[in-house]
Amino acid sequence: MCMNRVYYWIVPLLLCAGCQGGVETSYVIDGHVNNADANGNIIYLSHSNGDELVNLDSAIVDDGLFSFRGEQEVPIMAYLRFNRSLDSLAVPVLFILENGSMEATMDTLFSTVTGTEQNEAFEAYRVEAHRLDSLRNRLHERYLEQVADSQMTVELESSMYGQYGRLDDEATDRAYRIIRKNRNSPAALWLLESMQSRFSEAQLEQLLSELGSRNKSAQVLTDIAQRLRSADKIEPGSPYVDVPLVDMWGRSTSLSGYVGYARYVVVGFWQAGSDPSCRAMVKLGELYREYGYRGATFLSVSLDSNAELWREQVQALKLPAHQCIAANPDEVESRYALAVVPAFVLINPDGTINSRNLTLEQLGSKLQELLPYRMRRDTVNRIEVDSMKK
Repeated sequence: MCMNRVYYWIVPLLLCAGCQGGVETSYVIDGHVNNADANGNIIYLSHSNGDELVNLDSAIVDDGLFSFRGEQEVPIMAYLRFNRSLDSLAVPVLFILENGSMEATMDTLFSTVTGTEQNEAFEAYRVEAHRLDSLRNRLHERYLEQVADSQMTVELESSMYGQYGRLDDEATDRAYRIIRKNRNSPAALWLLESMQSRFSEAQLEQLLSELGSRNKSAQVLTDIAQRLRSADKIEPGSPYVDVPLVDMWGRSTSLSGYVGYARYVVVGFWQAGSDPSCRAMVKLGELYREYGYRGATFLSVSLDSNAELWREQVQALKLPAHQCIAANPDEVESRYALAVVPAFVLINPDGTINSRNLTLEQLGSKLQELLPYRMRRDTVNRIEVDSMKK
């Protein structure tokens, strides 16, 4: 009888190990690697500390299995990964390190971590984001195949751009919804930091109000707040802000060199390494061909840090009109409150802001409203010659 009593007391103690009052006080990660070559290699539990990864723990893969145990007072974003030279063994996985029981599956195509409530929600988002990325990649490959086979038509290209845009919009909408729904999760801040350039100012203001009270020290929220304050200074009717630029030939110039001359100025901000930006610049080139002779100057400003990549993309895409790169991309982003790239600003002939945050469709409609008729070609030539003299 005494033995049974002891046994009945031990069982609940074992079940409650690692929890207090139903609250988990430690974590367990049981993992499996779907690659026999991983056996004997070290897998790391890491945390991102700014620009570098800090290893919190490590384990050796044995017969495809590994495990981690510990305590995590506050949930953080973490990675399970092999050394970079061994990335071919399995894809690293980003997850939420929190107290509780988790299961990790490491694979060469897609790795997952599930088990806790926050990780279940984040994993559902990751799976859907991966699906959308795969669709975009396949669409991009098809686009390149059509171009390479000389089978690309204007109609097909327009259709592909539309499909790509809808996939981008869906990805942005899903990210926005998951952040709002899981605002107390560290994944919300991580996702906001990585996706903030895709959100509108109205969306950023909403997220700032919902996340700010619990995450006052988060740098991403401080940056967004500063960006929104800068946006107030460049509302329609306010003077444009001059910024230093560098042209295609490496010569120093500035935005003021293109403003005035009795012309409207369309400024398109973009990044050469971004597919949405590149597609937008191609479309902007079409607007240039339509309205460049009607009294509008078109200027594309790259925010890339890699000038060589920018020049290569300008040439590969055969972008027309004026092409410049920002001398200081951070300054341009701050002064023009660029929460989204690509972004477009329309400047009046008197140097005041006409409108900003326009879609390409809205920009086209605005230009049609302002410049309904073509200018005479000799007038355009005279304006361009005069501007060169100045």
